[in-house]
Amino acid sequence: MTKRIKQAALILLGGYILIAGGLYFFQESFIFLSSKLEQNFEYDFANPVEELNLENDGVILNGLHFKVENSKGVILYFRGNAGDLSRWGKIVQPLLKYDYDIVVMDYRGYGKNGGEFSEASMYVDAQVFYNYTKALYQENQIVVYGRSLGTAFATSVASKNNPSKLILETPFYSIASVAKQRFPFLPVDWLLKYRFESHKIANTVTCPTLILVSGNDEVVPYESGLKLAQKFNTVKTISIPEAGHNNQSEYDLYWTELTDFLTD
Repeated sequence: MTKRIKQAALILLGGYILIAGGLYFFQESFIFLSSKLEQNFEYDFANPVEELNLENDGVILNGLHFKVENSKGVILYFRGNAGDLSRWGKIVQPLLKYDYDIVVMDYRGYGKNGGEFSEASMYVDAQVFYNYTKALYQENQIVVYGRSLGTAFATSVASKNNPSKLILETPFYSIASVAKQRFPFLPVDWLLKYRFESHKIANTVTCPTLILVSGNDEVVPYESGLKLAQKFNTVKTISIPEAGHNNQSEYDLYWTELTDFLTD
């Protein structure tokens, strides 16, 4: 092997190690696209809302509780990985037309919340909000809704409790299944500290489940969501062929299926 080839090999190896190290040490930056809010920030939405501050292990968790007159129940909504409640409070409001109240939380490290990112703690945080919801509504009135990263928490609370229904929008089989598409040349199973392996608990969910996958999803592989759907016992899987990761609500099929599922 010539000196030039050895130098090129060392450069390639160094680049590979650098990329792998970047994924390992900075994976929070890929998974949790958080933004922060001042503690005195005042939410302003078109619909009346109650601000929540619940506690888990010394961390105060901020949330929102939208209420409608003569509600049929409540949608407990676990949001995606980007932004904070000033954004997600607006995103969930179209769901109020179904005459359900809505509870939506910010994750630790997001918005007004402190705390360090921790997969185990975030699952418990999600259960804290389920417990809050269950104290106000019968479980047969609770619909759990997860979007993107939130599908992991929605699946978790649905597996441990008895909500009436579960909705998963752009879900994934596991974080590894997403990372392998983006970094097929890296040993992601060794590098990932966060697993979010919904497929391991999906078969313990007993309520009817609606899964909405996007044919042109640029974030979560289409096959990842379909593979997860196969793990549920009672599931209806809907593919929206032209939708991407963040725009399912722009398609009539999304609203048709959501309406059928929530009014059934």
